[in-house]
Amino acid sequence: MFSGSLRAFDAAVRTGSIRKASEELGVAPSSVSRHVAQLEREVGTPVFDRGAAGVVLTHAGRMVADYARSVLLDYDTLRTDLNDLHGVQRRLVRVALVESVATAGPIKAAAALRIRYPSVTFEMRQMPAPQVVEAVRLTACDVGLTFGAEPDPEIVSLAAIPEPVVALAPAGHALADAATVDLSQLAGFDLALPDSGFGVRRLLDRAAAAQGVRLEPALSSNVFEMLREFVRCGGVAVLPRRACPPDAAFRVIPLADAAFRQAHIDVIVLRRRRLPRIVRAFTDLLVSEVTAAGLDRR
Repeated sequence: MFSGSLRAFDAAVRTGSIRKASEELGVAPSSVSRHVAQLEREVGTPVFDRGAAGVVLTHAGRMVADYARSVLLDYDTLRTDLNDLHGVQRRLVRVALVESVATAGPIKAAAALRIRYPSVTFEMRQMPAPQVVEAVRLTACDVGLTFGAEPDPEIVSLAAIPEPVVALAPAGHALADAATVDLSQLAGFDLALPDSGFGVRRLLDRAAAAQGVRLEPALSSNVFEMLREFVRCGGVAVLPRRACPPDAAFRVIPLADAAFRQAHIDVIVLRRRRLPRIVRAFTDLLVSEVTAAGLDRR
């Protein structure tokens, strides 16, 4: 049941179909079906409603799915720790992160860990904040760095690292010497914003709605470098502080609303997962390096 049925069932849950589960596991669809049928016999109840569009969990199936995911995660962690105990320290650490921290700490943390564990390798993928949370939830990564994680019963934040949201303007701009700027002032300038998939944009839109301010950006983009280029051309952008280059051609202006000053990066993991020792060591280094990188930008 453990090595076959639970893994086949878990793959079918995550992919939504027997065929896709078989492709992920590299086995025939009939093999996945047999494992799921075996699991149903062992638990004494159907776990899926089957249809032309795929498989849908029954109420009992949802309970089994939570159990299966927890057991498989703990087993994978156990195997990693046992390998570590026996001197086999090869391990892939998967990280999902938002763009603003991509060059602000994670690589230094990885380099520091590889000094202690030379066989450890890393896969780091950049994505918008909501997708980072989903990657952690689906165990597509071991640890995530996301902007302003919303409360989630499946996710735990190991650290909240300050990441204020600011306005970026060119030197010589009307806002360049301002101590702070509020949203109503920003609305009067050519403005570039991260697109709606970003946590920064969601925070900005909520604040604008609460204040009755209508922000109509001249440019929305999912690439921060495009927003910075917009500033080089004379406009104003709203960005996380770490995404603002230390360049004399730019001026960083704090946003007046306290919500922007109190924004933060969260280092997140799946709540029900016991992290392998090497991943725990990496998260400690990650928090330290990302925090230090933020202090360097002040």
